Amino acid sequence: MDPVTEPHKPLIAVAGASGFVGSHLRDFLKGDYRFRALTRSASVAEQSPDATSTEWRECDLYSLPKVTKALVGCDCGIYLVHSMAPSSRLVQGSFEDTDLLLADNFIRAAEAAGLKHVVYLSGLIPKTGEPLSPHLRSRLEVENVLRSRSVKVTVLRAGLIFGPGGSSFSLLINLVRRLPVMLMPAWGRSKTQSIDIENVCQAFRLCLQEAELAGETYDLVGHCAMTYREMISQTADLLGKRARFFNFPYNWFGLSKHWVSVFGGVPPALAGPLLESLQHDLVAQPSVLSARLKNKFVSFEASFRKSVDGEGMPKPNPRSATQASDRKFIKQARRVRSVQRMPLPANCSAQKIATEYGEYLSRRFRGLIDATKDSDGIVRLATLGGIVLLELTPSPYSQGSERRCAFYISGGKLSRDVDPPGRLEFRLFPEQACLIASIHGFAPTLPWWIYANTQARIHLGVMRAFGRHLERKSGQSKL
Repeated sequence: MDPVTEPHKPLIAVAGASGFVGSHLRDFLKGDYRFRALTRSASVAEQSPDATSTEWRECDLYSLPKVTKALVGCDCGIYLVHSMAPSSRLVQGSFEDTDLLLADNFIRAAEAAGLKHVVYLSGLIPKTGEPLSPHLRSRLEVENVLRSRSVKVTVLRAGLIFGPGGSSFSLLINLVRRLPVMLMPAWGRSKTQSIDIENVCQAFRLCLQEAELAGETYDLVGHCAMTYREMISQTADLLGKRARFFNFPYNWFGLSKHWVSVFGGVPPALAGPLLESLQHDLVAQPSVLSARLKNKFVSFEASFRKSVDGEGMPKPNPRSATQASDRKFIKQARRVRSVQRMPLPANCSAQKIATEYGEYLSRRFRGLIDATKDSDGIVRLATLGGIVLLELTPSPYSQGSERRCAFYISGGKLSRDVDPPGRLEFRLFPEQACLIASIHGFAPTLPWWIYANTQARIHLGVMRAFGRHLERKSGQSKL
């Protein structure tokens, strides 16, 4: 039965639906809900076998208009997005900045589409007030951005989530199987608290079904708190192996992420933030929600048993079947994404920032490039000889907005004619005292290896210099 033929079931929009948590959630909740799964991957939508409860919607989460359109008609939302995997052939920017932009897109779209409730899966936050790792700092920032609009938001904070296909448990198992002796930096002695995916799914169901639980923040208690070294030792026991360690007194994240990535079988982009988070003691605080789940907690051993096959090998991640085709598509598309966080001068609109950017380019490249704007608002960056390098056409979706100014990259010698066209956007975040200047889906004309070593480097340098320019402006008069 197609999900749209069951109108009596609430329709939930899921961002991050094809990953480990999203796949388990949809399977666990399909008796009570229909799902509209948002994905940028055409291969995920085409290969998904679950058509009985899930309607797949190909959607660029970096596009506010497209996300808004995708959420129309949904009752609630589940937000599971963490932007550590590459979304373009070249990505200039940190996951913290892309996470901020994506979360703002989703909650603005949810508000415009009339969603009643959004549930976000965050991470455990230490209660000591110590400086947070970039990963946890980003999770907390996303929580704040999601709560900046009128939509009711429930935050579930979980540590390492274990279960079939989960990268955290797969990493543990692979390390034990592949390393007879492990160098154990200081992060291995920090306490953390893992939880089984089934208990996470139960927490989502309670928050979606019981109104009195909605709108709060809950730590999810699960397995007994232990150090990462103890987790490895316990995993080794369950595999019938002996774990041997060589202690090292420092965290050594730069090197750790590489050996953990190689032997743990996860990308460095995932291993790095995970390890940096382990510098903190991450122990869940008791909550009303966890008390409701107390008698249902799955043990560490039970999590292990259902996460491995008969040979003790970790079961595959749900996304593993489509990751190769996604990487191939990204490479062939030759698109670029650049997301840069900058200081926000006081009393500025996004339109003023965009105007200042054009004027800044003309000053910085005086004698080479001139930025002009015609009566229709179209901006052209051209050489003094009149050759248009880039043409920027205002997006109608950002007109009248103080916090967002967007342009389509509609022409110019440096840009290929592609569908959809690339975009340049300035987005303000007054609550975070910053703005995000971003380019999405830019398709360069130059051969890739030339572009990557010339135009791409110049663009990044210019954006960083513009950020320093805005920082100086922040201490002066209004733009």
